[in-house]
Amino acid sequence: MKLSARLQMNADLVPLGSRIADIGCDHGFVSIYLAEERICDRILALDIREGPLSAARRNIAAAGLSDRIECRLSDGLEKLRPGETDTLLLSGMGGRLVCSILNGRKEILAETETLVLQPQSDVEEVRRQLTAMGFQIEEERCCRDGGKWYAAIRAVRSDEVRNYTGAEYRYGWILPQRQDPVYYSYLLEEREKAERVAGELERQTTSGAAAGLIRQRHTLALLSETLSLYQRADENR
Repeated sequence: MKLSARLQMNADLVPLGSRIADIGCDHGFVSIYLAEERICDRILALDIREGPLSAARRNIAAAGLSDRIECRLSDGLEKLRPGETDTLLLSGMGGRLVCSILNGRKEILAETETLVLQPQSDVEEVRRQLTAMGFQIEEERCCRDGGKWYAAIRAVRSDEVRNYTGAEYRYGWILPQRQDPVYYSYLLEEREKAERVAGELERQTTSGAAAGLIRQRHTLALLSETLSLYQRADENR
């Protein structure tokens, strides 16, 4: 199974030997990859829509993996039973929906050891919610696929509490500390976009523009703080 850059990024974060539920599995490509590569021996592939789930069943059958991947029509975690999994994969949906799904079945979340999340939006909200849920982020990835930027997170259950700064909630801390070059390109694009929007708002005189300008300046301050981690590393070389 050849995956897109986004899907490969997600699959690479799944722990070896985990019992996983692929929530929102779509056509089942990641589930098939995890089975073929022997990353997971038993996989539950769930989707809320019958169309994609039927396609997943066909793809799984064609790969000869129907005995290792079980498909279920499920609204989020609805059809999961306690004790079936230790890892949840949620990708390709908005960050607020990701959080809503996780909070919708507290008994499933309570026995989950690892979360692999690739929110399409509101990544900051996901990071904040993970802290409240008792998880700590141990890995993050970033990629560009089809002209769009994507971020993925792996979080594990932990009693430790990390005190995030505002910049770390918004843009994370792992990739900047690692000097990840792909993420650096993303941050530079975000800064350019924020500067352009701020410049447009400065030429307007409405109250809405003034509020928007405050938000853009806040974003620029967070970006400056995050990008400074790269700059300090360059100075120390």
